[in-house]
Amino acid sequence: MKKTLCLFVAISLIVINNLNGQNYSLKGIVLDSYTNEALFYANVGLLKAEDSTSVSGVSTDEQGKFKIANVKAGNYIFQASYIGYDVYRLPLSITGNNTEIQLDTIRLQPTPATLEGVTIYDKKPVYMVDGEKTLYNVSEDPSIQTGTASDALQNAPGVEVDIEGNITLRGVSSVEIWINDKPSRLDAENLKTYIQQLPANSLERIEVITNPSARYSSEGTGGIINIITKSNIKKNSFISFGLNGSSRPMASPWFSYMFSNEKFSINLYAHGYYYTYNMKSNGYNIAFNENMDTSSYRNYTNETKNNSISTGLYANGSYTFDTMNLISFWGGAYGSPFNKNYSSGEYQYREFLSEAGIYDYSEESNSSSFYIGGYIGAWYQHKFNNKGHTIAADIGGSYWKYDQNSFYSRLYHNYPSKDVNKKTPADNTNYSVDAEIDYNLPYCKTGEISIGASGSYSSGIENWRNDTLLANSSDTYILDSMRFKNLHAKATDLEGYLTIQQKFGNFTIKGGVRVQFRDFNYEIINQPQHHGNKTYAGLFPSLHLSYSTKSMHNFTLSYTRRVNYPQITQLNTFIVYGEDNYSTGNEYLLPTYTNSVEAGWTKYFTKFGSVGLSAYFKNSKDEINNLTDVIYNDFFGRYVTFYMPVNSGKSYRYGADANIMYKLKSFMNIRLNASIYQLHSETVFRENEKTITDNLTYSFQLNFWAKLWKFLEVNLSGNYRSKTETLFLIEQPVYSINCGLRSDFWKRKISVYLNVQDIFNWNKQRNDTTNPYYIAYSSTKVNSRFISAGITFRFGKIELEHQARTGGHME
Repeated sequence: MKKTLCLFVAISLIVINNLNGQNYSLKGIVLDSYTNEALFYANVGLLKAEDSTSVSGVSTDEQGKFKIANVKAGNYIFQASYIGYDVYRLPLSITGNNTEIQLDTIRLQPTPATLEGVTIYDKKPVYMVDGEKTLYNVSEDPSIQTGTASDALQNAPGVEVDIEGNITLRGVSSVEIWINDKPSRLDAENLKTYIQQLPANSLERIEVITNPSARYSSEGTGGIINIITKSNIKKNSFISFGLNGSSRPMASPWFSYMFSNEKFSINLYAHGYYYTYNMKSNGYNIAFNENMDTSSYRNYTNETKNNSISTGLYANGSYTFDTMNLISFWGGAYGSPFNKNYSSGEYQYREFLSEAGIYDYSEESNSSSFYIGGYIGAWYQHKFNNKGHTIAADIGGSYWKYDQNSFYSRLYHNYPSKDVNKKTPADNTNYSVDAEIDYNLPYCKTGEISIGASGSYSSGIENWRNDTLLANSSDTYILDSMRFKNLHAKATDLEGYLTIQQKFGNFTIKGGVRVQFRDFNYEIINQPQHHGNKTYAGLFPSLHLSYSTKSMHNFTLSYTRRVNYPQITQLNTFIVYGEDNYSTGNEYLLPTYTNSVEAGWTKYFTKFGSVGLSAYFKNSKDEINNLTDVIYNDFFGRYVTFYMPVNSGKSYRYGADANIMYKLKSFMNIRLNASIYQLHSETVFRENEKTITDNLTYSFQLNFWAKLWKFLEVNLSGNYRSKTETLFLIEQPVYSINCGLRSDFWKRKISVYLNVQDIFNWNKQRNDTTNPYYIAYSSTKVNSRFISAGITFRFGKIELEHQARTGGHME
């Protein structure tokens, strides 16, 4: 596949050639050979007859028409292609005095077979709808090419990425991140790091699935974000390497190698990462007892510094046995040999009830940690024919280990006898295995059945100690038995699904059902009273309808039932004691079941750009929220705060999304992504107090991109998210303005970029806790304004730069 940049190069060559001879133009129309319907955005172009290299390419309009201008006399191969159709090729010899050449009607033959040969691709819409998916074609968005996958996610409809890399979809954090049609095999922190480093120009598209069908797991109420990396080029090899850095400071060298031929392809990607993170916070909290008497007051300022070094090596590849059999494989290893964290703070603390008095103190903590992890897997597909009758199976496994040593001290200004010094060693080990099989059977030309089953098993061991320094001793520590945890946890999942899809002309209906079974088993070896076992089972239907008109209006309507299971850490009742608070799980937590209805409309315009609108309603039962409250605790001998997950009685969320792209010129556009939703939830608080939360939240991103003087790209963006509110927690608005420059040299052998993030240094996190018995405010400021820069060197054919760089299979 030729990339958009190759098209720019081809156009530039044509402009130069115009100075040297007569120009011709080709016109024509592309239709479906069976229905005679016009094919919008079919790819047409000219190849040189002698070596099949690209000369020029365009795409058809809404009527299937095209025009290729500024063509020089010579021998060519005309080519037309469209996804799901055979490639059309026609030798042409262009000569004579007739400068406008009208080609005969081009009729493409539909086929489910894999397309062979060279295909010319012009620009696709930046946003488009494909069944239940909303696609953000990253490769067709030049404004994001200098950024990372994290930046690209910001442009995907309904997606937000905060300053710490946490991803939400329509304000919901329980979103699943997939890579190349498979759930990512990285833990949450490593996934954030990976996405923040992965270059945006290595992505093909981002698929946002807000209402997944039964084909996907029904777990999670936040939907699925599927990140698709660039595809494979045959008979080629490519090496690229570079260095990215920022003033935070951050430095990340990386190296990539790709090789491919007719049978075999492989991609290796290695990176290093050094990062410094500084954060300053301040705030206060007030605790009350059940009679609304003030129990304590505390205000504070603290500072946190983090330094880390990490590295990773990833590989994936594929081997084609023949036209009917393909195997792919993936694997990776990652780790951090150096990770240090230091924090210090000053606290003014007033106790009013138990031991009235002034207890001001200072705190200091430091920790060092390391982790290692890896995963491996393989995927095999067999085609029974070239009409979509296939069976595929995969198997994979992962391993992860984490060790940390922490030291903590609290020094009271007036009560040295209360001073605390302790150390906390901890280690976690986890492994998992999973397998899946999928079978797809077209039962007619316009319908197909898909059926599949999967299973997984995971096991983890967590050891966490708390050793307290004895009074009047400088090196003698004793184990605090109340703060010692040895957890063994196991989880088993079994799932199966059935979907049926039928097309009636431009109308498509897809129905399905998924059955899921999950079993949790967890044991606290040193505290058997906290053992537990939970089993969940459910049936989850889905229905998706879509309709497309000849003028490229796309309509969708869908219904799904989904679930969000509690996690072991939320169920486990082991009490984690701090110095002034504690947290615990809730063994009575119920799964959250959500019924979702969604409707959408999109329209693509030849000159204007595109417009997409969607509206949704989600009704949830027993939504899980984190509760902050105050209680008298015998362990502390006073009123303290505690944290625990709870089920809301009921909640619903409804809202709308819009994405609009306006093309000012060929090399200039403006894009707006906007989202608004209303959240209503009702929770029974302290058994007899009912709490109602109503919150309207909206966000938008406005982006301007232009290419100046044919070599300099300019990108400006503004981001805003209004306050959000959940159970007793309000997060204040977040906003920023960013800008960037990028340029290529020596036929893209070298690329450089310069970005300024959060120009006015506005980004901060401000939270309010509104529990009637616990009022708190916190403000956290990070070094959100920084300058980043990078340079990339390339050797080999440029098309292979964008191979997959992660552990999914390559189809």
